[in-house]
Amino acid sequence: MDKINDGLGLIEKTMIKKSTHCHLDISESVAVEEHTGHGLAEQHSAVGDPSLARLFKAYFNNKMTVLIFLCYAVRHTPEEKHINSVYCFLDDLYRHMLEESLQRQYRRKFIWLRGFLQRLPDVRTAQRARALELIRSLYDVFGINLKNEIQGGGK
Repeated sequence: MDKINDGLGLIEKTMIKKSTHCHLDISESVAVEEHTGHGLAEQHSAVGDPSLARLFKAYFNNKMTVLIFLCYAVRHTPEEKHINSVYCFLDDLYRHMLEESLQRQYRRKFIWLRGFLQRLPDVRTAQRARALELIRSLYDVFGINLKNEIQGGGK
């Protein structure tokens, strides 16, 4: 269990270090795949800065990795700082990065994920599976591919 804590701590430190080196400005309204046929990353590429799309994908994947680890860590009680970090990330996604017209549709998903995190590690297998489904839907709405290994399609 200490190895998992150390791994999550290392991931958090790496993400913080990376986030202090680059500023990600997504103040523009971002269209999502369902409405424009382009994901978040492609929308930013169309604005003329392909590195912005790459940075957002990296940021999103890094933060979501922590959430996915927490879903798979059955006997691990996460530290409060890791839970708070994921709370802040989910809040930022919902309030600042999700298109306003989709916020109502995704509100319950974000609330459910927060409740799931509060109950860790005392959650059922079905709840872990539901959390992974909701995570997959977040990947979809932001137009980022979730790897098959995480979806359960790869070995």
